[in-house]
Amino acid sequence: MSIGKNIAKYRKAKGLTQEELGTTIGVSNQSVSKWESEVSMPDVMLLPEIAKALNITLDDLYGIAKEPEKVSVSADDFPSFCNQKLIETFYHHIKVKEDLELEFQSKKLMNGNRIACLSNTQGAIVTTEDFSFIDNTYKAVNSENVIKSQADDYTLMYLTDKNFRKVFYYQYKTAFEKSKVNNTEFTFEEIMNACNLTEDETAAALRLLKDTRINDVYTDTATKTKKYVFLISNALYAHAIYKLVELLSEDPCWAVVRDTSMIRDYAFEK
Repeated sequence: MSIGKNIAKYRKAKGLTQEELGTTIGVSNQSVSKWESEVSMPDVMLLPEIAKALNITLDDLYGIAKEPEKVSVSADDFPSFCNQKLIETFYHHIKVKEDLELEFQSKKLMNGNRIACLSNTQGAIVTTEDFSFIDNTYKAVNSENVIKSQADDYTLMYLTDKNFRKVFYYQYKTAFEKSKVNNTEFTFEEIMNACNLTEDETAAALRLLKDTRINDVYTDTATKTKKYVFLISNALYAHAIYKLVELLSEDPCWAVVRDTSMIRDYAFEK
């Protein structure tokens, strides 16, 4: 693709008119039109200014394909790596052609620890220092059915049970340490004593944890002891619900609201 066609592509992607781009780099909109229609070429001295105005590199302007950057990230570092990439992505996309107020808010957003991106049509992303949630399906056809699902009624009721939360809290806090040396198994007596519950209360809470698939249960054939296996991967989903509720109730997040009915994007502090 020619330089002129690339100027047109990146100008439109940035939401600039030919006149706005021309004003930024000090030429007429007719000049920009001639470049894009390949009637003429921009002066070579203008190319860095054009690239800067479009927030791209000279390689992008020339259409020079670059090898994708390869980064090796350990499993332990992957969540924080993704968190940082999300912040960088949001910052890049809200940095549009507006005045000092938006620039001020953009800098505050970049320096913040929490972000929410909410769209009326496309989805939502919430990211904090230790938690990220991405959903691009909540506006899909029939997605509202999840709200009236009876199965979800039961799940939400379980999550509000006091003793369920006591046991879940203890297991969640302990399971990660257990997994480093052996497994994530718990005995009935261990849970009952650690959570200061009666036998009936412990049994009821463990039934709920099994129903929500946070725990699996088996009987050790050697010791004839029932073992409760805390399923960390499943527990993370339940934990995510609590994290989202915490964010919503405390309202501590930075937000970028992106809505196609708006002329521009707004960055604001909650």
